[in-house]
Amino acid sequence: MHRRQFLSTAPATGLAAATGLVAGTAPARAQEAPWAPPGAQVPAVQRFTVGDITVTAICDGSLVIGHDALIGIEKDAFDSLMTDAFQDPAAFPAAVNTFAIQSGDETIMIDAGTANAMGPSLGQMAANLAAAGIAPDSVTRLIATHLHPDHVAGALTGDGGAFFRNAELAVSETERAFWTDEANFTGAPEMMQTFAQLARNVLSAYGDRVAPFSGEAELGRGLTAMPLPGHTPGHSGIMLSSGDASLLIWADIVHVTPVQFARPDVAIGFDVDPEQAVATRRQILDRVTADRLMVAGSHIGFPGMAHVVADGEGYRMVPAGWQYTL
Repeated sequence: MHRRQFLSTAPATGLAAATGLVAGTAPARAQEAPWAPPGAQVPAVQRFTVGDITVTAICDGSLVIGHDALIGIEKDAFDSLMTDAFQDPAAFPAAVNTFAIQSGDETIMIDAGTANAMGPSLGQMAANLAAAGIAPDSVTRLIATHLHPDHVAGALTGDGGAFFRNAELAVSETERAFWTDEANFTGAPEMMQTFAQLARNVLSAYGDRVAPFSGEAELGRGLTAMPLPGHTPGHSGIMLSSGDASLLIWADIVHVTPVQFARPDVAIGFDVDPEQAVATRRQILDRVTADRLMVAGSHIGFPGMAHVVADGEGYRMVPAGWQYTL
């Protein structure tokens, strides 16, 4: 694991919104109305089905990722890929998505967004969850794909309690161990220490309801964990299966869609082990392409659902179609 590279590189990257992160600063439980006033976007919620499982994409907002956040691509190449995708190279809005899974009598959240920990363009999970008609107290399980703040800061209330008060928190044991080992962050920049403290705050808030899993663990109700290490040591995807239908929620396999599908060799400065992250990305892109498996990404433009096809030496994302009926 290239821990030192991670610790020295991450704070210099272009995730500028993260610089104001304060551990445990999530808002109180949201009471926003499920409609938008003039000048605001409508609630970003979309439902679709995987067999008998209903998946609701819940938007948390977006963050700007620039060329300086990436590893392994020259700026001219970055700008060209962005321009070809009709994106502004200086202000690419990477989505932050969470997903609510309703299977049987369970409501399961996959990640929890940022709350107010990473700036005003984020923190929309709670309001959009309310717009979807899902009460936080109805959530029986929160599965954290990993413990970065854009995935778990929203699991806390403003006073540091559990936002999902009745939920078990499932997280990879490898991930839990990494963020709770202070030796991993000795001498690390302040931002990385803050990330680690927030992860510990989340684990503490859920206390004896933390349920670590290892490897390809069955998480019940048609959900299986899939180790996808590199971005963080315990970074995990979640495979949903029901009947003949499947969906892989692959979390942070891709952060910058116009670049990393075409150039899967490009890493991001927040990868704990950039080389392993690239190898994992290539492996899973090969698999979903061969199997024609639909994926859901934490940083694919909302609602985050896509198919992947091979394209030259890289890949191309094909956004999934709107599901008109459930």
